Amino acid sequence: MGFTERARRVRDGRLAHGRRVAALCSCVGLYHPIGHRATLSFLGELAGRYQHHESALLRALEALEASRAVWREEVASYANARVKQKRLGRRVPSPGDPPPSRMGGHWYASDPDVSRRAALHALKLWERDLPPDSVDQEVRSVVRCCIATGGRLTDEQLDLVSRRRLPGEAEGVRWPITLVVSAGGAVRA
Repeated sequence: MGFTERARRVRDGRLAHGRRVAALCSCVGLYHPIGHRATLSFLGELAGRYQHHESALLRALEALEASRAVWREEVASYANARVKQKRLGRRVPSPGDPPPSRMGGHWYASDPDVSRRAALHALKLWERDLPPDSVDQEVRSVVRCCIATGGRLTDEQLDLVSRRRLPGEAEGVRWPITLVVSAGGAVRA
């Protein structure tokens, strides 16, 4: 069963509310731009207590579908651009141009402020749940500054982010750096 069918179940007022919430969670299982848990939590921030209120549940689904629609447009645009590049002989995409189909670390939205808020929300969850010595302290410091300033970083911090944003970095570094870039207003991390 795909995203659209699960979304239909969320809207189906004949189903028990718990089953509709479970259908929303299944939708998030298929589309979770800032991680599964962070996406569900952010939907609660955007829509309200969807676990208990039908109107909030429908707002949460609407927000998720809107993000997914923007993401799908970016995926299609990227695919079209790659076809044109290949026709021009550029067979390999540039390293700094990851396909949006990877979808990690950026809430796709027509309003950049929503994307920034989503990244900050995910960073707060990441930072809160991290054991004290489990990550590079330099990265943790940048994450804390990013959260404290709402995504605005100094030139020195931005240099650190660009240095640590390499494909070879460990996932424990790559994920928060990706979120920091998104919180700072980058289109894609």
